[in-house]
Amino acid sequence: MVAEERAAYEDRSRQRRDRIVELHRQGLKGYEIARELTISAGLVSIRLKEARSAGVDLTRYAAAGEGDHRSTGETLS
Repeated sequence: MVAEERAAYEDRSRQRRDRIVELHRQGLKGYEIARELTISAGLVSIRLKEARSAGVDLTRYAAAGEGDHRSTGETLS
């Protein structure tokens, strides 16, 4: 087995981190992000913590005119 090139690894890692941040901003919970990306919830937590420490804005997006219906149990038709 040949080890992955360092540059390729770093690029793939950066893309995964960016995707974690994006899914978080869309309102997904850590375990949902982990399931979506087939990674551990612990890794999601670590990457979000690193992003916060680096000053990345993790503010969640709000849909225009809509609140988060998951917390109230409402369903969208």
